[in-house]
Amino acid sequence: MIKSAFIILVLTAIFITGCQKESKVSPTKGHLTVEVDPSVYPVIVKEKAAFDSLYKEVKVNLKEVDPMQGMVNVINGNSKVFISPRYFNKKEIDFINKEKINIQTFKFCYLACAVIAPLNSPTDKIRVDEIKDALMGNLKNYSFVIPQSNTATYQYIQEEILDGSSPKDAEIVPTDNDVLKKISEGGNKLGILSFNTVQDSSKIKFLQVGQIEKKITKPEKNGLDVNYFTPHPGFLIKKYYPLSQTVYIYLHELLLTPASGFTTFLTSYEGQKIALRENLAPAAVPVRINEPQ
Repeated sequence: MIKSAFIILVLTAIFITGCQKESKVSPTKGHLTVEVDPSVYPVIVKEKAAFDSLYKEVKVNLKEVDPMQGMVNVINGNSKVFISPRYFNKKEIDFINKEKINIQTFKFCYLACAVIAPLNSPTDKIRVDEIKDALMGNLKNYSFVIPQSNTATYQYIQEEILDGSSPKDAEIVPTDNDVLKKISEGGNKLGILSFNTVQDSSKIKFLQVGQIEKKITKPEKNGLDVNYFTPHPGFLIKKYYPLSQTVYIYLHELLLTPASGFTTFLTSYEGQKIALRENLAPAAVPVRINEPQ
């Protein structure tokens, strides 16, 4: 059975008391390999650097793995920690329940799926239903570039935008970075990728994304009621931006080891501030965010 265990306060107390000083392995002593989804690998690199500077007796190695492999590894116990916006599918849940596997699940942060366009594109905003229609080949106004099927971005597009269907009209490239490169070259295509993976936005712009609402707030000229938002962390926390993913920490470890220690750090105030600096919205503790005007 999947067990969501929010043990942050308990583990933090262990950090403070140092009750396992004589042990060879503790939350702040030992070795750990953390498997990480490419969509959040850059931020975890920075989290590791901060963790290393505080806890000298822990050696953390990061391994970038694709979402499917990472999930398989943590389910089977081949890795103790996997960090990804990918979530368990029905087949995986059934297997976990059948085998009575204890995997603790923690919310780490919220990640925006951003829609990008070349700088000279006349398009500044788009609705979710327009994205869906274009990806299904029912709307020729827009043409999309998206990453391949074994990525967290593709899973989100398929499950959350296309209601489980595969896109019928999109250019497929290997990674989010390839999406960025393709759109940066110009043309009339739009791209979908993880907002936090964009290191250089000098040749692209982020579109505002809206969703048709029942309440009248900003009626468009065509009579639709739509609010548009940028992929800013503040809009993710308040659930205003409609294309949002939750990034999870999957922990296949019940003991007090570096796996629990690193998890505690990621979900602490300091860990959450690092995530915020990388354009991810904190999900574990409140962090003050100034929304754009």
